[in-house]
Amino acid sequence: MATSTKHNGAAPFDTAFEQLRESSDQIASYARKAGNAYLDSYEKAVDRAIELELKVAGMTQQEWLKSMIETQTEFARELASSYTTTARSLLK
Repeated sequence: MATSTKHNGAAPFDTAFEQLRESSDQIASYARKAGNAYLDSYEKAVDRAIELELKVAGMTQQEWLKSMIETQTEFARELASSYTTTARSLLK
């Protein structure tokens, strides 16, 4: 005669749910780390581009062009800072 084992259906469900929750937490943690790494790279790229633009502005003889480039770089820096600050707050 075969013996049947009775077990509460909640125990395997609870175990599976806990494993799923832990996996989800790990995935979210990795996604936050990747997001922060992306934002760090983005900030560095923007800074390098702005430095290059400012070098070009410094080499020009035209004051109006120099002023326009400097204004554009200031705007780009503020825009990038706003973007990264907002994105970092969402990654918390």
